[in-house]
Amino acid sequence: MEIISVAPHHTLSQVVKSFWYANIQDAGRNKSFKILADGAMGIVFQHSNGSSSLTDANGNLFPISFAYGQKQDSPCINTFHGNSFVFGVNLQPTAFKKLFHINASTITNAIIETDTIFSKEFTDRLLYTTSPQQVIQLFSAQLQQKLRDAKHDRIIDLSVKMIFDDKKGMNPYEVSSNLNISRRQFQRKFKEHMGVCPETYLRIIRFQKSLHLLKTKSFNKLGDVGYHFNYADQSHFIREFKLFAGCTPKEFTSAMKLQPYESTPFDTVRILS
Repeated sequence: MEIISVAPHHTLSQVVKSFWYANIQDAGRNKSFKILADGAMGIVFQHSNGSSSLTDANGNLFPISFAYGQKQDSPCINTFHGNSFVFGVNLQPTAFKKLFHINASTITNAIIETDTIFSKEFTDRLLYTTSPQQVIQLFSAQLQQKLRDAKHDRIIDLSVKMIFDDKKGMNPYEVSSNLNISRRQFQRKFKEHMGVCPETYLRIIRFQKSLHLLKTKSFNKLGDVGYHFNYADQSHFIREFKLFAGCTPKEFTSAMKLQPYESTPFDTVRILS
């Protein structure tokens, strides 16, 4: 399966990382994905001949078009059934509340149909498109309209940048202190915008950074990865990695040797079958 990534128009780059799409054609075989916490939210449009083709681990069908919240801990498995088209919008970390004025914590580990954030007719219009480019145009127009009324929060934008740029393993107290805001006020504001508390977000980003190191093989031995990201010790690193990835770092690297990691526009999924 080839996943195509498309950069947004420069006017949307502050809220959209990328658009991506794929045609899943697997001769009747189901295609499963392991979804990992990545510190951001997004939107998915998927169907097979106008009907949903995506189920969760319990076999429940997803809506044809939906927004998903933060994944804050253990991974989940989603499966496409039959030949399908799937399209995604990877939002920037702070974009969801900025665009839709919805408390992001209300959809943590959950989804909402796009009827909630766009017009009721939007999904129908998507189903009548004949190319990925038309889907991009429709989403871009909707997001441009939302961006005109976006509510920016300088403290949240700065705090997320500080967390991404951090090299020494800072804690939430340092973040709020550096931004001259009380710890309680910062935690409340952060969770509203990001879907999770600052402590959890710091853990997710540290996990994603270690995951990237493992995927790119940018280390000499596994112990170096935990040390590089200031985990208390190797046991702490293994516990945290297993919580978010569902396997140990050693199991992850062994699986990559047997089945190469399939690159995607967002570092959250790995093909399972």
